[in-house]
Amino acid sequence: MNNNNIDNNTPHYQDLATIARLATGYQQVYGRLISYPQTDVVYSVTTEDVCLALIQVQNGAVDIDELEMWASLLEMRGDIEHTQVEGLLYALANPEQMGEITHEKVAQLLTLLK
Repeated sequence: MNNNNIDNNTPHYQDLATIARLATGYQQVYGRLISYPQTDVVYSVTTEDVCLALIQVQNGAVDIDELEMWASLLEMRGDIEHTQVEGLLYALANPEQMGEITHEKVAQLLTLLK
C-alpha cells in the first residue's frame, strides 16, 4: 500500500511521516500522537521511510537505542500501515530475539533495502 490515496496535507499525516522517517523534529511529534485517533490508517510506512530513518541513525542524528522504541511504535499504531516493512520492524523492535542492532547492522540493512 502506498500513501497515494491518503490526504497528506493533514497535521496527522505530516506528524506520522516525520516519525516514520525519524526526520528533524521527530522528538516533538511524540507528544502530539496521543491526540490523534487510531481508527483509520493515515500513513503507510514504506521501505524508503525505513531507509531514511536508518540513514538518520547512520549519520548519528538518532541513537541506535531509539530504533527499538521507534519500530515498536510503528508496529502498534492503528493509524499506521506497516505491512511492507513488517519483518524489518519486528527485527528492530525485538533485538533480544533477533540480535543486537549495531551501526554495522544498520549499514547492512541499508545496503539490502536500497
